[in-house]
Amino acid sequence: MTVLVFKTSLSSKEDVNHIGAVLNSHPQVLTWNVDLEDCENILRIETKDCASMDGIRESVQMLGFDCENLDH
Repeated sequence: MTVLVFKTSLSSKEDVNHIGAVLNSHPQVLTWNVDLEDCENILRIETKDCASMDGIRESVQMLGFDCENLDH
């Protein structure tokens, strides 16, 4: 299992709900959450492997949101 962390432009619960349908249907995503209290609106995703990072980021971006990987 791998944890991916992204800085996003998500700013409301509606935004989170909007990306939720995509993340919930993504075969590599185990769990995910968004911290709207954080200034960078952090999206954390537990995946089966880190190879899915680009696909997840692109899926969020296709919905019109910024999504930038944060290296830890």
